[in-house]
Parts: sequence; structure tokens; C-alpha cells
Amino acid sequence: MAALRTMAAMAAVALVGHVRATERPLPPCLDPFQPFVYSGCFQDTGSPQILPYRSSAPSDTMTVEKCTAECKGNGYRYAGLVYYGVCYCGQTVNGPAVAESECKLPCNGNSTQTCGGDNIFSIWTDPTFEPIEDVTIEDYDPLGCYTDNSSLGRALSYRQDQLDAATLTTEKCLQACRDGGFPFAGTEFGGECYCGTVLANDTVAAPAEECNKPCNGNSAQTCGGSGRLTLYVADELQSLQPCGYEPPVSSSTTLPPSSTTSSTSTSSSLSSTTSSAATSTITSTSTTSISSTTTTSSSACVSTTVVPPQCEYKCGKWCSSPLPDWDDVKTCKSAWSTCALQVASCFKHAGWPDVLDCFDFGEWCADISKYCDSKPWGGCQKSDFWGKKPPKGGPKPSTTLTITTTCAPATTTTKPVTTTKPPVTTTKPPVTTTTKTSSTTKCPIPTPTNICVQPSNPHYGYGPGKPVGGIEMPVVTCNDLADDWPGYPFKQYTDVESRKCRKYQRNQCGSACADACKEQYEDCVDVYAEGCKRKPNRARDNSYFEFASSVEKRTYRWTDSWDSAVYKCKAQYSDCLKVNRGITGAGKCPRFGGW
Repeated sequence: MAALRTMAAMAAVALVGHVRATERPLPPCLDPFQPFVYSGCFQDTGSPQILPYRSSAPSDTMTVEKCTAECKGNGYRYAGLVYYGVCYCGQTVNGPAVAESECKLPCNGNSTQTCGGDNIFSIWTDPTFEPIEDVTIEDYDPLGCYTDNSSLGRALSYRQDQLDAATLTTEKCLQACRDGGFPFAGTEFGGECYCGTVLANDTVAAPAEECNKPCNGNSAQTCGGSGRLTLYVADELQSLQPCGYEPPVSSSTTLPPSSTTSSTSTSSSLSSTTSSAATSTITSTSTTSISSTTTTSSSACVSTTVVPPQCEYKCGKWCSSPLPDWDDVKTCKSAWSTCALQVASCFKHAGWPDVLDCFDFGEWCADISKYCDSKPWGGCQKSDFWGKKPPKGGPKPSTTLTITTTCAPATTTTKPVTTTKPPVTTTKPPVTTTTKTSSTTKCPIPTPTNICVQPSNPHYGYGPGKPVGGIEMPVVTCNDLADDWPGYPFKQYTDVESRKCRKYQRNQCGSACADACKEQYEDCVDVYAEGCKRKPNRARDNSYFEFASSVEKRTYRWTDSWDSAVYKCKAQYSDCLKVNRGITGAGKCPRFGGW
């Protein structure tokens, strides 16, 4: 509760100005999700409003479950119920906590539940959000130029009217959105700032040159254009389990119990409640094991289960998702595709200087492909590759012991041993399943072949397989989610969580490649040019520089200065836009799972 009170007080100070909402609601979340947890009774002082989004759902049938589903579907962290069942949602709670006795009105749709009081809100919290205390404006990543001229309404719902348009900068807008807890931020027409929980109303990527207005407060920055947003997103402010989320392994997952208004939940702080919920989620989803062996004695059995980590190869702030198991060349190539599609995500999220380890990760992925090709007649197994080249930086598989007083019948498929000691854990990799659980299963794994083209320029020395600084374009290829594919057959892979990646309609291949070009340019500047500028450990002959990464020391033969590196990055970006201008994706991804 103390954490929520502090957050509410900070938000109230930060959002004293008027914040105009142009919200067009999304449907409530109909998929199973972790129940919101009760967080207390709060007063609406009206300046600013305690929660900005009011649900249009009728209050005469409102329940806690209906309100939280509404807020979940629209991407909000908090749900609030007031005056018998009026439902509100928000990213921060802008009001003081009051005595629990002030929340005394029953909900119209369920009289056993409490729906606040008169200007008093019963507040519920989505436990799948991370705390916002450590999030800064540096956590907002640029997404590029996007449309904001739909007849349906704004792309981002909350205009920050408290900011002075004449002095607006990118930093001021990002700070306002961060203080409001909003993951999306956008600047427009030089002096407008918008925030939101989702990107709404048919918003799509636009050519970079259409965001052509300098920020009124800093002419060196771009603040959108006419009907165009310069867009940013902070993944740290989004739910870890948005509506429709499915755990990696769900065959034995059970849904958490439904929400209640138990008075015992009010005595726990928000942070401790969230931690508990997160722990139970991890336990329920990490059920796949490499092995399960049983040791028997006259009175008890000890079972050992090795649980695979959800993080396999770690580079700074970034970690790859586990590769699927393989036992032949075909499944080996699928694992390589999964690996290759994550390389751009590493460069985007690892952070300096650990981002240098992403080069090692890219080479490790390439080694998987070479390994697949070296085993054309069989013997191609993940455990064999791991024994030769294990992933780096990630946690080891965990071991769980289960002791039972009665041993399993002799007909069990596990192999008994003659000792009472637990079996020795091997260094073999965890085995992951390929069971299809729903239409959102990422199967089949798309090919890492890019529909976009790496430009060539002999003068600067870049071309296919030789990008500036060795930083490849993000892969734009077939969408790996079946429920997305009919309307959006293409996707740009810049995040390990596929649903966070940008998806594109069939007629948007040009925009997809323009986005990929811009992403490559930003990584080129942030990694290659930054490395050239820092120049630690200058080599003896001045021909190259050495960098010590956190994984292993390696030599990067980067001979450019900061200025010349940036110039090359810009030249490659310009050439990239030109060579990909006519890309249509014709004949590519004609059906789900088909390249």
C-alpha cells in the first residue's frame, strides 16, 4: 500500500495540468488473465482526475470482473470502481488513500462486492506490470514516423496540454508520458505531445520523411509532422502478460483463482502482492523438463526435475528466449531461424557496452546453422551442440526435488536406480516441447530470409553481408502468429516477444523496409559510432581498437572516428531507403507458414 500511495502522490504532482483524453475504447479482455489484486480505497480530488478513462459499460450490471476485463483489454495498470459500479481505468492513481470504511457501496452487478463510495474509488491493480520507479525517459525506444489522421480518432489518446507548445522538446514529452505511466509517447507538428497505453485507430507506419517538423524547443530534434507522430515506446511500462498472452508451455497451467474482495489483501503492500503473483506465474509456466528420474527406497521416492530457464543467452539488459529442441537437420534449421530472428532485438535492447556481446550472439546463431549443415546424415542434436558451444550469460537450468512417501507403481516409464542419492544433473540443455496449444502458437518458425535489401556502396565498403559496423538490418519476413496473419502477413523482428514486434499489411512492405532501414541506422549510430567515439584500449599501431565485452574479450577492427562512422551510417540509411522503395513482397508469405 505504501508503494501505491507514493506513486499516487508523485502522479498527482506531475499531472497538475489538464490532460485531454480522446479515448476510443477497445473491447474488454475475454481471454483468461491473472486477476487484478485489490489495492485499497482512494479519494478522487478532481485535480487531476483519479483515473482518466471512464468505461462506457453500463453501471447497473457492473462487477469487479467486468471492470478489470475492460481495463485489461485497453492496456491499463489500474481499475477503479465508484458509486455502485461506474468503472474507470488508468496508469497512475491520482488521489490519496483513505480509510477502508469509506468504500462501502455494493456493486450493482454483484452485491457481495464493493464498488467504492461517493467520489471514493475501490482500486484494483494488474499484477503483471513491472514497478515504474526505475523507468526513465532513456527507456523509451524510437519507433519511427506513424500516421495520426484517422477519422476514428487519435493514435494516442492523451494530449499533454500542460506542456508549453512553444518550448516542446522530445525529452519534455517523454517525461510527461513517463510520469503518467504511459508506455507510448509521441510528438506531433512541432509542439504537440501525446501519450497512450495502446496505438489505436488504424495507425500505421509512415515514411520517415513525413515526420519533418523540428521541435519548437529544439530545432535539432524532430517532432512529427502534419497528421504524423514521431513515436516512442517504453516496454517496461507495458504489461508482461497483455490480453491474449499465452505462457510458453501451457499444457499443465491452471488459471489463478478469481478476484475477490477479501479484506486480507488490503494488509499487503502493492509490491509484495505483485511479487507473489509473478512467482506463481513463473511456477505454472515453467513445466517443461529435460529429465525426470526417480530414486526408490523401501519407504520413499525422490524425483528430480530439471526445469529449463526462460532466459538462454544473456547480453546486458537483453536475454534471448529458449531455442526449441532439435534432433534432425530440419528441426535444427528451425532452431537457427528462431535464433537469427532475435539478433536485431539484442542490438536494440542490450545497452552499452554490453551490446557488444550481441556480435557474439549473432556468431553463435550462425554456428547453429553451420552445425546443422555438418550433420546431413543424422546425429544432429541440441545436446551435442550445447556440449560444444553452450550459450553464455544466461542462468543455468534449475533442479527441483520432490519427495513422496509412496513410490510410483512399477509400470511407470521413468527409469529406477539403485541408490537413494539424487541423480547428478548434467550439462545437457533443457528440452522444449513443440505442442501446439492454440492459434497463437509460433509454429512454423518463419525463415530468417529478409524481404528487405541491404544496400551496397563500394565507396564506403558496405553491401550484402557487409553492413556498416557489422550490424545487419532487422529481418522483415512472415508473421509467426496465426491469429495475426490474415490481416498482417509480414512482421519486423526486433523483440524476443513476437507480439511486441511491428506487423504489416500486404501493401505496407515499403513502410516495413523503411522501418528496418531506420532501425539499422539507429543501431549503427548507437553501437558502431559510439564504439568509435569511446576508443578504449587503443591498439599499438592505431589501425583498430579493442573492446572488452562482458562475455569475452574480442577485437573490433573499427577504424572510423565518430564523425566518419555517423556519416557512413547515414549514407547506408539513405541508400537503404532508395533500394527498398519499390519492395512489394509479391509472392512472399502467400499462406501462414509459407515463405
